[in-house]
Amino acid sequence: MRIILIFLFEFFYYTLIMGKSSKQILSEHNVSITNPRILVLEVLLDNKGPVTVDELQNVLNNKVAKSTLYRVLNDLKKINLLHEFTSPENTTVVELILEDRAHHHHLFCSDCGEVIDVELSNKFEDFLAAEIKKIEKKFNFKISDHRVEMFGQCTDQCKNCTTDS
Repeated sequence: MRIILIFLFEFFYYTLIMGKSSKQILSEHNVSITNPRILVLEVLLDNKGPVTVDELQNVLNNKVAKSTLYRVLNDLKKINLLHEFTSPENTTVVELILEDRAHHHHLFCSDCGEVIDVELSNKFEDFLAAEIKKIEKKFNFKISDHRVEMFGQCTDQCKNCTTDS
């Protein structure tokens, strides 16, 4: 019962607060509404953060073929709804790009593989933007994106890294 209530709360939170269902999001981006796209987008909306493609496939529980999953992810990237990056383990990680989310970076745990969203201070981001402009000018190169990736281990509070003592 508790799980159902949590699911309902999250569903209503995203449909009321975020104001958009997966169908509405696809429609707003002029993408045909297909069952695989809806399923993938709903899982990504529920996840609220970075997820590996393998984790996504597991949550979908074979409701979407892996080849179809990659096509859907590619479609979402083309309409700028999805950000894709590679973990230190060379695993593909994806996350939705939502209007309410600020520019952020990631922490990678080398023990459990957890990927954690991190927002850096505006002062640091402004400094980084200025440095990027200098680099663009120096190398006559247009930088379209940047990432700050931090690597380490979770603390003992991580549910994935708990040790059996």
